[in-house]
Amino acid sequence: MTNKHNIGWKLMLLGLIFVFLAACSGNTPANTPPVQSDNVNKGAENTPPPEEKKDPVTIKLISWSDSYTELYKMFMEKYPWITIEQIPVNSQPIMEIIAALEAAGTPADLTWIDTDLISYNQSGLLEDLTSYIEKDTTFQSVKLPDGFYDTMTYGGKKLAVPFVDVPMWILVNKTLLDKHGVEMPGNDWTYDDFRSIAKQVTDPDAGEYGLTTQPEFQMRLANTKAIADGHAANLQYMNEDLTQSVLNTPDVMNDIRWLAEFVSKDGSMQSNAKAAEQGDVTREFINGKTAFAIGGDWVLPNLKENAKFEWDVLPFPRGKVSQPGYSIYGPLALLSGSKHKEEAFLWISFQFSKEAQKWKIDQGANASVIDPELTAYYEQTPMWQGKNIEAVKIAKENAVIQPGATVPAWSDYNWNNLVNEVVFDGADINKLIPETDKWNKRTLEVREQLK
Repeated sequence: MTNKHNIGWKLMLLGLIFVFLAACSGNTPANTPPVQSDNVNKGAENTPPPEEKKDPVTIKLISWSDSYTELYKMFMEKYPWITIEQIPVNSQPIMEIIAALEAAGTPADLTWIDTDLISYNQSGLLEDLTSYIEKDTTFQSVKLPDGFYDTMTYGGKKLAVPFVDVPMWILVNKTLLDKHGVEMPGNDWTYDDFRSIAKQVTDPDAGEYGLTTQPEFQMRLANTKAIADGHAANLQYMNEDLTQSVLNTPDVMNDIRWLAEFVSKDGSMQSNAKAAEQGDVTREFINGKTAFAIGGDWVLPNLKENAKFEWDVLPFPRGKVSQPGYSIYGPLALLSGSKHKEEAFLWISFQFSKEAQKWKIDQGANASVIDPELTAYYEQTPMWQGKNIEAVKIAKENAVIQPGATVPAWSDYNWNNLVNEVVFDGADINKLIPETDKWNKRTLEVREQLK
């Protein structure tokens, strides 16, 4: 009896010891497999895989602006194995730069475009971005404006993307307006208001004029007015499908006469000759002697730092049928000769990230991406504090995009010089008719040849 009792007690004690040991083993649930005793595999499931080591890559970017250093740094912090090297243009044709780098065995990867995209495409210089965009997570996650790629697409290929959306505004010298007892106009002002105010603030004896003597007025404002009054469908006097110019039509020629009369009739803008005679003071808005100028993001740093007067911005005026603005898309293309296409495309994709978009707003450019956070950021950026932020928003919403990048024979379309001579030099406006007829024929011929 005693032996049986001792054996049972010992078995019970052993059972308790096993339970205790199991409890001390880390409270592992009953259905959890035991930890491998092999030191190589121990804890392997909790160890993150090592980051893939990437070889350093330098991307050569051809551009004519050195103002993007900060954005380069932001990109390189995000992709530390990639270095952006800017190749300055220095007034040299970009195609020549591309050819020189190819010949040296150090091909460029990306380029801004200085002429029409068709010429680059015909030379086989550009990579089709369609497949890159379709698989890129950034592009697939953002909302872009309708027709965003229209001016960059030709023959079914996306030859470039808009690197930056450069808006235009009417710059206003509020100090000069106040001196002449004129209130700052509202954002819904008209072209009649614009002309009336220009006359009111003009005082030749004081060397003060309504408009700065700058080609931008005929380059940007006159053809925007043609759209606003229903006389043209697109900027630079182009028709709906960008196949013909309407520069030679009576209504459009009257729009040009309207601007020329600021010089010849109102006296509120000086001619080229008169401006030169008086030391070219009225050619620069920063001098404070003119009430209005056309401006884009490139003028803002100088104004903010050096203007000795109070200035602000207004949207382009309202016409008889609409109130369009003027915007430039800067084309950025991936070169077919690049040895680092995937890495180069990361720079293109990065432009549409929120950090890059906000940086561009900080410089005075428009946000390309449609996003409530970016829209709200216009109120937060230091660039527009104390300024007419609603005008900046209206300019973005109403913007018409400058055409030309994919219009055949665009470089032969001499509208800019012709209108400049009419407005600022008093040239005969009727010369527009045969010149426009000639180009309209030429662009159709080239279009046919490209088929």
